[in-house]
Amino acid sequence: MIQATGLTKFYGERRALDALSFRIAAGEIVGLVGKNGAGKSTALRILSGQLLPSEGEVTVDGISVTETPREVRRRIGFLPEQPPLYPEMTVRGYLAFAAALRQMPSPDVPRAVHTAMGETGLADMAHETLGSLSRGYQQRVGIAQAIVHTPKVLLLDEPMAGLDPLQITQIRALIRSFRQRHTVLFSSHILSEITNVCDRVILIDQGRVRAEGSEQQLWERFHQRERLLLRLRGEAGRARTVVAGVDGIELRSLGAEPDGTLALSLTAPAERREALSRACVEAGLGLLELRAEQHGLEELFVELLGEGRAA
Repeated sequence: MIQATGLTKFYGERRALDALSFRIAAGEIVGLVGKNGAGKSTALRILSGQLLPSEGEVTVDGISVTETPREVRRRIGFLPEQPPLYPEMTVRGYLAFAAALRQMPSPDVPRAVHTAMGETGLADMAHETLGSLSRGYQQRVGIAQAIVHTPKVLLLDEPMAGLDPLQITQIRALIRSFRQRHTVLFSSHILSEITNVCDRVILIDQGRVRAEGSEQQLWERFHQRERLLLRLRGEAGRARTVVAGVDGIELRSLGAEPDGTLALSLTAPAERREALSRACVEAGLGLLELRAEQHGLEELFVELLGEGRAA
């Protein structure tokens, strides 16, 4: 549904995108994630036809954005980081205006507006002015104007920026409800948004793709050794010696818990767990717990982008 090939964009001397390439299948929800200034908004603006790339090509539903931008715009709905709202307009009036801009036939506009308000939870707000709405409801209106013409593709730039936790939860659920009906690409630098909504993520840095895949796929790709939490009763020096004596085990940290037990963070191949537990028991250490540590996309984000590691 979306294919970007070698997208490069210069702003004067600055290279915002550097041969960016990716593909997104129909019905997917994909997160474009990176640090501020990584090129996320530039990529979305090119996909939406607002910017021309300096180099490269991008197609939506098989149609070139650069060669036939009008055809592409009929197939996409775009929510920029700041929703394009007119504060004096009502919700219903604004969505009718947005539908007319998309050149919808006049007889179809009332039904399209009614459907968009229903899908975004705005049915009771139809006569409210946009300026009177909370930030969360303004975001809903922004999403509603993006879907009013039933596009195949939704492009959402930081759709949860500035929202409170309840509003974020509501917008997440709204985006998840679009699965299969729309192909969704949305950008964010808040990793919990990506994990909770997307089928997979594309991590970009300095305008280039660093890695892509589901969270699990990324961890499996970049961490052949799993991280373990080991809790013991015993003396710290003895614990260090035992752990060091097991092949393949690397001690990352060792600390004492309030109850006097020891907590060790380790990295090891998965098959070495049994050898580690046996060594602890044979050394007379009280083995209380040995399990894989929970990890998240935030940690992987820091490792891949914070250190500039290339995929």
